Amino acid sequence: MEGSLFFLFFLFHTLFLAESSEISIQERMLLKALGLNGKPNPVNPGPVPKTLWSIFKKGIQNDNPCRMEGFEVPGNIVRSYRNQGPLTSSGAPHQSLCSRKHLFFDLSAVEKKEQITLGQLEIKFKRNTYDGQQFQLRLYRILQMSLKGMRQHKTNRKLLVAQSFRLLHKSLYFNLTKVAEDWTNPEKNMGLVLEIFQNATSTKSSSTHCEQINSFIHASLFTVSLDPSGCKTSRTKRSSSSSLPSPANICKKRNFYIDFKDVGWHNWVIAPRGYMANYCHGECPYPLTEMLKGTNHAVLQTLVHSTEPEITPLPSCAPTKLSPISMLYYDNNDNVVLRHYEDMVVDECGCR
Repeated sequence: MEGSLFFLFFLFHTLFLAESSEISIQERMLLKALGLNGKPNPVNPGPVPKTLWSIFKKGIQNDNPCRMEGFEVPGNIVRSYRNQGPLTSSGAPHQSLCSRKHLFFDLSAVEKKEQITLGQLEIKFKRNTYDGQQFQLRLYRILQMSLKGMRQHKTNRKLLVAQSFRLLHKSLYFNLTKVAEDWTNPEKNMGLVLEIFQNATSTKSSSTHCEQINSFIHASLFTVSLDPSGCKTSRTKRSSSSSLPSPANICKKRNFYIDFKDVGWHNWVIAPRGYMANYCHGECPYPLTEMLKGTNHAVLQTLVHSTEPEITPLPSCAPTKLSPISMLYYDNNDNVVLRHYEDMVVDECGCR
């Protein structure tokens, strides 16, 4: 991601008491940097999936914000989509059919610059009781939909998965990465059809088995994507001299906490509620010491300033090392998003 999101946060916070029109401009800049087309206003937000909470609490592993450890794939954005598909026609073409669902997930929030590295469908059941009964599952991708409703012809859908399963205390997961890639183009997203059949060899009545399947609770889709602009190929190592003492007016890191409630973001930012962003402030006097981590340019600039102070200013105090944070929030479509952001916390300062 170009530039530092930290500076946008700092700018927005310092202008919070300014005119509302100015605040709006700064807020739009920051929301755009966060990958949002406007300030989210959750209407009917769903619960945060346990998987996303788990990844968020672990933090960014190995100082690498461009890999999602929980999913073991490259990426810095995870989105959770709820099923928006309606219940399809109840007319069953086979007596053994227990349930048919039309699944639809809106992936319009995925930006063109993002690379989908994982698409995972999760299917849950409310009551997972095991009685030895086996079911058959078929998952189709819809290729065409009529104006009068969905037709169940083979030419209009493609079989993606066909497998047997038992009702156990766990979810069913299916890798739909290629499908999710296609769905970033809304014209190619017609959704899925999920069909579940009872085993034809069963000795129990069809209603007994179908009652268990009809306790189907929901399907959700996870996507992991990589925004290359938010990744760095290398990171600056922490200098051992950062802990050396310095006078109060010398360039150094200052503590600065951003509370999302103060900027009116608490209703859509799930976690964290705020974070220690910090900032750099202080003088860069001549001669520059090693502690101030001055660049060659800064050293020469202070040297020239010592001879011509009225013409050449001293170098500026600026961040020399920044670190990422993770954010959990609801996007403009009420989807739950976990995203890693570079350059959000100032760790070290120096003269530039």
